[in-house]
Amino acid sequence: MKYLLLAYTGLAEWDTVDVTSPEFLASCAFYDDLVKELTESGELLTTEGLGHPALSHTVRRGSLVSEGPYAETGEVLASFAIIDCDGQDRALSIAARIADAVGDTVEVRPIMHG
Repeated sequence: MKYLLLAYTGLAEWDTVDVTSPEFLASCAFYDDLVKELTESGELLTTEGLGHPALSHTVRRGSLVSEGPYAETGEVLASFAIIDCDGQDRALSIAARIADAVGDTVEVRPIMHG
């Protein structure tokens, strides 16, 4: 079964992150290890980090385009991954590892078939 993992992070943290800090470097190392593990197991189909939310646009019915992410919230979508695993329990366990390791909120959504 395929699942979409959506990782959200705080906008304030995004704008103030120190990319040289031990915490940031540990998060990067965690993601590198997780990508390697899930690639080797065949569960990772793709993953990408996203650009700054200020660069995003939202399109609504009637071609109304607004700048920025869809919702007014303190958290913004930072990355996504598509995994193909044995079921929801496995997808949730992967998401929990991400949340525990880097503090992001991770939404898990099944991908529809057909």
